[in-house]
Amino acid sequence: MVAKYRFSISPTKGFPLDPDTIAMRRAQMGRGAIPLMRGGPQPIIDEGAGYWMMLSGSPSADLNVALVTSAEPTTLVGVLEQVIASGFPTLFMVGGDCRSTEIPGSWQHVGDMPFMSLDLDSADIYTDSRVRQATEDDVDDVCSVMGEAFGLSTALLHDPIAHALSDITGPMKIWLLVQDNIAVSCVVTSPIGDAVTVWCMSTPERFARRGYGRAILADVMQRSRADGATLGLLGATPPGEPLYESTGWITLEHWRIFANVESTQFER
Repeated sequence: MVAKYRFSISPTKGFPLDPDTIAMRRAQMGRGAIPLMRGGPQPIIDEGAGYWMMLSGSPSADLNVALVTSAEPTTLVGVLEQVIASGFPTLFMVGGDCRSTEIPGSWQHVGDMPFMSLDLDSADIYTDSRVRQATEDDVDDVCSVMGEAFGLSTALLHDPIAHALSDITGPMKIWLLVQDNIAVSCVVTSPIGDAVTVWCMSTPERFARRGYGRAILADVMQRSRADGATLGLLGATPPGEPLYESTGWITLEHWRIFANVESTQFER
């Protein structure tokens, strides 16, 4: 089974942190997505040494994500075969000791994702009165903001968002920035250990360049610090990377992204 795949793998050098710490941060990032992905139509959640797979079962590649960082070829093969067997369009990422791998078949390299961190103890973060936690009554607003920002239909987003908002006392939270009674930006946070993971940072283009993204991110990081988190973790999309860099986030490493269908965020 393994022989039908041929991969070229070499270690990635130059981590700003030791490899064990980086591995822990990668695992935290993956686990942070679990509550959201579990709301999908056919969720498949799996993680282990050097990989995680968070598939919602959605027909959109942007809602099915896998990461492999292990240098062991059988790990990559096993995860890839699970993704292929699922039949779900997926963003398949490789990093760490697996970063130089080329994925065979119909998979195309569509870009790199900076995996970034923010030291909350020294960050310039603050509260903003326009930011509040979303509730079950906000499902439509959250779906509208995320759908417009990422080019996804609200129908695809509805069930995962409704699931995430069904327990607002749980660890995963969705936040809205409301300006003049209009939801203009949103973000998902999920604490894992000493970190808070950030997902689905969303500001539609018609609301861009007004400081909304910067404000909501600063507010939720301040809230997370008050709750005991010491750092933030996120994977940056191309539109979001300049904002994160300008607000003190640093890149721990880059994950190469492969897609087997079109993605609204990463074009083939």
